[in-house]
Amino acid sequence: MIAHVRYATQGEVSLKNVHPFSREMWGIQWVFCHNGEVPKFSKQRNQYTMLGKTTYDNISYRPVGDTDSEAVFCAILNALQCEFDGFPTLPVLHMFLKRLCEEIILGRDDDTIFNFVLGCGPYTSFAYSWPGSRPGSKVWNGLHYLTREAPFSTAKLIDCEHSIDFAQFTTPGDRVSVITTKPLTDEKGWKEFQRGELLMFDKGALHSDPEMVPSVEQKGW
Repeated sequence: MIAHVRYATQGEVSLKNVHPFSREMWGIQWVFCHNGEVPKFSKQRNQYTMLGKTTYDNISYRPVGDTDSEAVFCAILNALQCEFDGFPTLPVLHMFLKRLCEEIILGRDDDTIFNFVLGCGPYTSFAYSWPGSRPGSKVWNGLHYLTREAPFSTAKLIDCEHSIDFAQFTTPGDRVSVITTKPLTDEKGWKEFQRGELLMFDKGALHSDPEMVPSVEQKGW
């Protein structure tokens, strides 16, 4: 599940600008939500920043709204479609997405805040973090993650008096990873993404190294 609470820094408050954004490609549903500011993709209503091998002649995906988030999502999909004839292997996809992230940051690493979750299909997601603070703000925008698996325990929310015993709602074979801007609970195990880190999660399991990814494909979707 991908959910997003938006603080609207770009684009009007309207349905067309609501995250997560979704598109179909290669028979797979791709979903994207983003937290931050991407100057290369700001104010792109009538022009498009292109990534990879994309040219004006082969743009298939265009933003409906006016956020930098949707613009960068469409640019990523266009670059993928121009690079591959169909869905690539997961190690290749992992490495290509990392190159696109580096291209997006290049030359604007000081004023770019780029934290996203990209879902491809029902079980696999990629998450990337280039953290930072907006000018004049003390709020740090990054990403954290936590993986829960058996034996499940009780967790208490940090910002309110509410606890939940996950053992009551899970089975011993369950596993789930939670990706958030900040830790939500008092549980041990929350980890902050390193700057420029791209992680893959499949069925709740973390895969930080592309060399680990082939085992996911062997299991299939």
